[in-house]
Amino acid sequence: MARSGPNGPTLSTIQALAIASQFGITLAVSVGLGLFVGQWLDGVAHTSIVFTLVGVLLGLVGAAASGVTLYRSAMRKGGFEASARSTPAKTDAPSDDDSSL
Repeated sequence: MARSGPNGPTLSTIQALAIASQFGITLAVSVGLGLFVGQWLDGVAHTSIVFTLVGVLLGLVGAAASGVTLYRSAMRKGGFEASARSTPAKTDAPSDDDSSL
């Protein structure tokens, strides 16, 4: 559970270590899997390193997307809902400068 510090709720040391290790494992597995599949496809297609590079890049993109998801989840659980959102919520109320009438 998140503790409340002088500047608001914070993550405990165990929670922070769990998040860091989960991100590291996700990064290693994603890139390693992309490397393995890319080398296999290079061997099958008899290309030099084309599929290996594509596989590693896809692994990095997947790891980055997973990292963003993990970060947002940690911020929500830690009580930082406002900073976990990427964009502010839009309102349906018309603005004063709406001259469509």
